[in-house]
Amino acid sequence: MMAAKSSGRRARTAASGRHRWLPWILGLVLGLVVGGGMTWVYAPPNADVIRVQSAEWVHHMRNLVTPGASPSSTKTSVDDPKIYAPVPLALPPENTSDHDLVADNLDQLINVNAPIPEPGQLAIALDEAVARLTLNHRMLVVDAATGRALYDTGGQDPIVPASTLKLFTAISALHHLDTHHRFTTSASYDPTQGVTLIGGGDGLLSNGASTGETVGYAGLADLANATWEAIEHDVPQGDVVDVRVDVSRYAEPFVHPSWTEGLMTSGWVSPVYPLNTWGGFVADPQLTSDAVADGAAYAGAAFAQRLTEAATQAGYDVEFSNAGRTMEPSGAEPVASVRSATLGEQLQFAMKQSNNMLFEMFGREAALAAEASPDFNGSTTTTLNTLQELGLNVEHLHFVDNSGLSPNSRATLDATVQLYEHMLTEEPYRPIFQTLTIAGYDGTMRNRMTEAPYSGVVRSKTGTLDIASSNAGSTVTADGRTLWFAINTTGADGDYAAARTEQDHLAEVLTDCGCSK
Repeated sequence: MMAAKSSGRRARTAASGRHRWLPWILGLVLGLVVGGGMTWVYAPPNADVIRVQSAEWVHHMRNLVTPGASPSSTKTSVDDPKIYAPVPLALPPENTSDHDLVADNLDQLINVNAPIPEPGQLAIALDEAVARLTLNHRMLVVDAATGRALYDTGGQDPIVPASTLKLFTAISALHHLDTHHRFTTSASYDPTQGVTLIGGGDGLLSNGASTGETVGYAGLADLANATWEAIEHDVPQGDVVDVRVDVSRYAEPFVHPSWTEGLMTSGWVSPVYPLNTWGGFVADPQLTSDAVADGAAYAGAAFAQRLTEAATQAGYDVEFSNAGRTMEPSGAEPVASVRSATLGEQLQFAMKQSNNMLFEMFGREAALAAEASPDFNGSTTTTLNTLQELGLNVEHLHFVDNSGLSPNSRATLDATVQLYEHMLTEEPYRPIFQTLTIAGYDGTMRNRMTEAPYSGVVRSKTGTLDIASSNAGSTVTADGRTLWFAINTTGADGDYAAARTEQDHLAEVLTDCGCSK
C-alpha cells in the first residue's frame, strides 16, 4: 500500500484562481437535500435555488428511474451483471433542463469554511478499511476547493477505467459540439433507388411517434408521415419501394476487435451506426428490455413499416420494404427530417444509464466536428487531443473505444479527478455534473449506498468490467467538506457485487470521516 501523499502539482493553483471557481463546486452535491438524516446544516437557499433543487435534482432524477416512485421501490438485484442500468422510462419534457440556472445558483449552497480532512488521519481511516477488504483497490482523494491530494494509492498508475472512460468522451463531445446541439435524421427519395433513411447521429430514435416526452424526442413514425406527404404523388399505386439505411456518416469498423461476442449478444453494445432506437433497444423500455442486435436493420425495418402504414392510411396500395444498409449516399436531397433531444439531455440520459451505444456515437460526432475520421481511432484520438488542449497529462492514457467496454483502454485516477476540476473551471463542461448518478436514487448508483448519510450525497460515475471496476465522483464529509474521489478495483474476477460493495464501503468511510484537526 502506498502512503498517502500531497501533490504539489495539485496545489499549484493560486488562491485568487481558486476563489474564481469555488462557487461552482457544489454542482456534485446538490443531491444533499434528498439524503435525509444529515448531521451538517447549510444556510437556507432562496426560492430560486429551492426550485432548481426540486425540479432539476430530486423530482427529475427520481422520474428518470420510475415516475412518482420512491428510490426503494425501483431496486433491482445487486447481482445483476449488466454494465448499464435498466433504461428509464423517458426523458423529461423538452426545455426543462436549465443548465445556466443551475450553475448560477450553486454559490448559495456550499459551505466553503468547512474543515479540510487531515491527510494523516484520513490515511489511517482508509488504510484500515482497505486492510479489511479482500480485493485490490487504488484510490485517490482530492480536496475540491484547493486541489490538494489528501490520499493517493496509485493515482498515477495506468488502470482499466471501464465506464468511467465515458467522462472523457463527454468532455470531448461538449468541447467540439454544444450542449444545445441536436442530431438530425432525414429521408430522401429517388424513383430509381427508393427511399433512403439517413443516419445523422441520433441513437435515441423512437420507432413510433414523438410526443416531446419520449426518449430522444425524434420519432420514426413522424419522419415516415412527413416523408410520405412529400412523395405520395411520385409513387405509383401497387409499387413496392425499397428503403435503404445510409450509415455512411460513420466509418468502419463498426465493431471493435476487443469487444467479445458475449458483449454483443448480451445487449451491452451492437455495431456502431449513425442511428439507433431507444438507446439500443428494440422498443419503448416501458414495454421491453430487449436490446437491438443491429441498429441500422431495426431502424430500417421500423421506418419501412411506418411508411407502409402512412401510405395505407392515405388510401394507397404501396408497400415499403427494408433493403438493408448502405455506405453509398443516394445523392438525393432530403424530403423530410426529425431532430433529436439536445446533446446535453442525451448525455444526461446516457451517463446515468452508462449507455455504451450512445457514448460510441457521441465520440464519433465529436470526431466529425473536429474533422477527424468518425471511427474508433479518430474518435479516441479526438478525445485525447481535447484533453491535451485542456492541459491534462495524457502520458498514461490510451483509449481504444469511447464507452470503456474494451479491456485494452487505460486511464489514471489522477486524470479522472482532473476532469472534475476542469468541469468546475470551464463553463461548457458543467452540464456533465447533472449527468452523474446519485447514490440511492438513480442510474447505476440507485441501489447502492441507499441509507443516510450517503444516499443523495455521493454522486459519481461507475464502471464495471470482468477484470476491473471503477467509481469516481464526489462526496461531502461529516464536517461538510466536498471531496473528489476515484477508486479502481481489481481481483473480483467478474464478481460485480463484491467489487461494488467494497467500493461503496470506501466511499462510506470517506464520507463518515471528517478527519480534520
